[in-house]
Amino acid sequence: MRLKHIKLAGFKSFVDPTQVPFPEQMTAVVGPNGCGKSNVIDAVRWVLGESSAKNLRGDAMTDVIFNGSGQRKPVSQASVELVFENTQGRLSGNMADRSEISIKRLVTREAQSTYFLNGSKCRRRYITDIFLGTGLGPRSYAIIEQGMISRLIESKPQELRVFIEEAAGISKYKERRRETENRIKHTRENLDRLADVREELAKNIDKLKRQASTAQRYKELKTQERKLKAELTTLKWLRFNNQLVALEQQLASEETELEKYQAGMQGEQRILVELKEQTTDARTDVEQQQSRFYQLGNAISRLEQQILHQRQQQQILSNQLQQKQQALDDSEQFIAGEQAQLNELTEQQQQYGPELALGEAQLAELELQLQLSQATLAEHQQQWQQWQQQYFTLRQQQQQAQLAWQSASTQAQQYQSQLTLRQQQLAEVQQQPQANVEEIRSRVKQLAAQRDAARRQVEQALLSAEETAAQTTAIQQQLAALTTRQQILSQEQQRLTALEQRQQQSPQALLSQLKVAPGWAAAVAAALGVLQHASVGTAEAISTDFNYVSPLKVQAAPNTLASVIHAGHYPDYFQNIMLADSVAAAQQQLAALAPGQSVITAGGQWLGQNWGHSCSNDSTDSGLIRRERLAAIHTEILELTAGQDRSEQQLTLSQSAQRDARKVLTEQQQQLADIERQMQRADTEHQLQVQARQLAEKQQGQLEAECQQLRAKHQALMADLALLDERQQQAQFILDEHGEAEQILQQQQQQAQQALQQSRERYEQQKEQCRQLQTQLTVAERQQQGLAQNLQRAQLQLAQLREQIYGLEQQLNENDEPEILLQEQLQEALLNRQDAEQAMVAATDRLAGLEQQMRELEQGQQGIMQQLNQKRQHIESLRLDAEGCRIRANNMLELLREQQVSIKDVMPQLAADAEETLWQQQLDKTAEAVSRLGAINLAAIDEYEQQSERKRYLDSQHDDLTGALDTLETAMRKIDKETRQKFKDTFEQVNEGLKGLFPKVFGGGSAYLDLTEDDLLETGVTIMARPPGKKNSTIHLLSGGEKALTALSLVFSIFRLNPAPFCMLDEVDAPLDDANVGRFCNLVREMSETVQFIYISHNKIAMEMAAQLMGVTMQEPGVSRVVAVDVDDAVKLAVA
Repeated sequence: MRLKHIKLAGFKSFVDPTQVPFPEQMTAVVGPNGCGKSNVIDAVRWVLGESSAKNLRGDAMTDVIFNGSGQRKPVSQASVELVFENTQGRLSGNMADRSEISIKRLVTREAQSTYFLNGSKCRRRYITDIFLGTGLGPRSYAIIEQGMISRLIESKPQELRVFIEEAAGISKYKERRRETENRIKHTRENLDRLADVREELAKNIDKLKRQASTAQRYKELKTQERKLKAELTTLKWLRFNNQLVALEQQLASEETELEKYQAGMQGEQRILVELKEQTTDARTDVEQQQSRFYQLGNAISRLEQQILHQRQQQQILSNQLQQKQQALDDSEQFIAGEQAQLNELTEQQQQYGPELALGEAQLAELELQLQLSQATLAEHQQQWQQWQQQYFTLRQQQQQAQLAWQSASTQAQQYQSQLTLRQQQLAEVQQQPQANVEEIRSRVKQLAAQRDAARRQVEQALLSAEETAAQTTAIQQQLAALTTRQQILSQEQQRLTALEQRQQQSPQALLSQLKVAPGWAAAVAAALGVLQHASVGTAEAISTDFNYVSPLKVQAAPNTLASVIHAGHYPDYFQNIMLADSVAAAQQQLAALAPGQSVITAGGQWLGQNWGHSCSNDSTDSGLIRRERLAAIHTEILELTAGQDRSEQQLTLSQSAQRDARKVLTEQQQQLADIERQMQRADTEHQLQVQARQLAEKQQGQLEAECQQLRAKHQALMADLALLDERQQQAQFILDEHGEAEQILQQQQQQAQQALQQSRERYEQQKEQCRQLQTQLTVAERQQQGLAQNLQRAQLQLAQLREQIYGLEQQLNENDEPEILLQEQLQEALLNRQDAEQAMVAATDRLAGLEQQMRELEQGQQGIMQQLNQKRQHIESLRLDAEGCRIRANNMLELLREQQVSIKDVMPQLAADAEETLWQQQLDKTAEAVSRLGAINLAAIDEYEQQSERKRYLDSQHDDLTGALDTLETAMRKIDKETRQKFKDTFEQVNEGLKGLFPKVFGGGSAYLDLTEDDLLETGVTIMARPPGKKNSTIHLLSGGEKALTALSLVFSIFRLNPAPFCMLDEVDAPLDDANVGRFCNLVREMSETVQFIYISHNKIAMEMAAQLMGVTMQEPGVSRVVAVDVDDAVKLAVA
């Protein structure tokens, strides 16, 4: 699987649709800073599901959309599409049979992000699931961006663990485990809720069962109540309907009389209408006369305004004529003045001509002298340049000799410093004492003993925690059993108490008087038999009730049934009933019994000489037994309550002990982990001491050889320094000689420059005088032309003024005639207005007479109207009464409809003698009977069935959830086991790869990975690296280049184990020097056989390694473009 190409449109600086192909295994993306190279890697990360704008160098996800430039407008959306080749079937599932896979992401300005897989819309989760375990993802080790190298090395242990998990392919296992944990959590929550619901249902079912019997009685009473309500409503409807018929008959009679009054009223109304029509015509005539009068007034006003306007226009024309005449005089004076100035300028122009010709001749002579001075200066400058060139050559030679001497001297000093340093290092190595290995070994043994002791303590704490947990579970079960038993006894107590209360409602009942010794209630109940329901009375009650017991004034005989009666009255035959502890003892006493005597046991077994009787069910449920049972239940409830309190206290103590045991267990485990880490550090320290000693011995030989080489180099450089000193002195002597010649040439050049400067100054003075004369002549010509033009315009304006004056004089003469005509029209309009005023007064008088007649007729109609209103009010009152009866009757019908009863069904069943008062009394009695029942749950029976069915369904759900929980826990244990094994194998393989690859990259040194905890599911991963010759205690002490090489070693170790389809590197070689860049390139070239590399670089060595160069330019500001270069084709073209 490999990345075939990328399609970008509107993403960051790639505003135009752009396709970036990757046909080779190694492609280098190059270009200047800020051209948009890193946007290519951001695009890949974005499509693979990156949801953090910060990781895409933005503040919001919409920042990836092109935001415009100096010449471009912003776009509304951005899209990136990745096309993969899957010819090797790297992807599993339904993607395995596809040779090409397309993944696309699109985002709009509304921050709506959409994903597409092979052109079909899908969820982001589906995209991430496809690449789980392949090494690809928004934050995987396959994409290394700017600054990520240092962050990878300095990352937290849990962050570094993510790379190992991705390499092991267990990221999908962790995702499944997380989902399984969520399901288990939800299942347990559902079980808790289900247990609460089941417990509540059990209580509700018991209540509903008791309410069901009362509900049936309530239904019967409500049926009777509805029937009485329907019949009572029908009786009321009959009463209201009869009243309505009577009112309607009276209303018809009153309406007939009203029609007679209205007929007389209509005759007078017609007369009134005729008068109104005449009044309307008269009013129209008045309005017409008024309109004609007002129109003539307006016409007179207009004529007066026209006459006034005509006089004002005459005055305006006279003023304009005076103004034009004044302007004509001013123009004639202006023309005379301009003509005088024109003559003066003509004389000045004739004077400037000869002076300008003389100045130009002198200027030509000075220009010739200036050219001669420039030629002399050029000759001196050429000689000066030749001497200057020779001087620079000698000076350069002298400087080179001096630089060579300084370089040799510096190198000699460096050799001397290195020699001194190596000698010091050699002395340190020789003086380094032998490491105390035995002491470290002893420390390791001591830590091992501590570790074993800590492990035993952990095991003991674990056993204690398990015992405490078992004890807590047992107490909880015991507490639950006590609670259940208490609930059962409470229900039984309630039932028996209710029966006892009903029995005690009869204060003269025999059983309510008796108080029996404990344990003998069953015997007394059996002996009483039918007398259990007897009353306490005297012998006088024999004539009315033969079921009685009268007081007995006899002392109770010992060992008889009467002796166990502590209070109350009892039958006299109790004196002849002997007591026995058991049936066997009773049978033994039979032989000693006197006639009429019998024996009875505490359980109710009653024996005579030739008969026997046992306590029946009715007897066992008698009041005496119930009373004894209530006392026993009350005592047992008190004991259970005390036991429950003790159990709760034990449970609290057990839970506290369990928490303490867990706390001790955690502390012991932490102490064990600390001891193991100390052992690991001691072991590491021991290995480092051994390696340091070996390295010191090796360095001692190297330092001695380097010291000898440095001494030889220092002696050779001292000889070279002497030779270079001699050459420098010779060059300085030659430079001194050239210095004297240089001073002479400089004096000659200065003299030539002074002569040239004087000639140039005289030339410029003469040239300035000619320029001034020419300027004055030009100014005079321009003034002459301007005066001529002004004179021509003034003459033209003078002719126009004369024409305008002639026109104004003619207008004044023509405006005299219209004013006479307007005066004649005004006199005629005044006469017409007088006639119109007389006609308007006559029409107004006629209108006043008609209105007076109409008022008199209307006053006569008002009397008739009052009578009509009284009749209407009476009719309206009758209508209101009838409507009230109709509404009340309809209300009765509405009540019947609400009861879902038809009046047709009620009428046949209604008794002939039915009365509304009697039916109301029966309804009240029925309602009172319903109210005596109290609160009734009408749905008790249905609810009981529904709740029972729901209880059965919830029991089934409980079983299903329990089974699902077991299945999920089994699956999670299986996932944990597989994850631990995969993580362990991958960690060991990556660690071995890092140990082998690090010395190869650095030319020595060591590096390894370490776990922070023992739990392979949660442990973090740390990295330790020591380049050759360094003993750093932490990786943060490494330089930027060393961190980069270490991170690359780790990444490539992971790639060797689980190579991702491609690897993208963004300027990871920036902190490396050329030597390390070469090692980096060799490593990338080696791995490119199995992994496709796409990297951004400014390094020429890295560029040379690529099979194809992909250039990114920004010719248009803010817009990136791609230029592809095939290196092999470029080489062939260069050779050709």
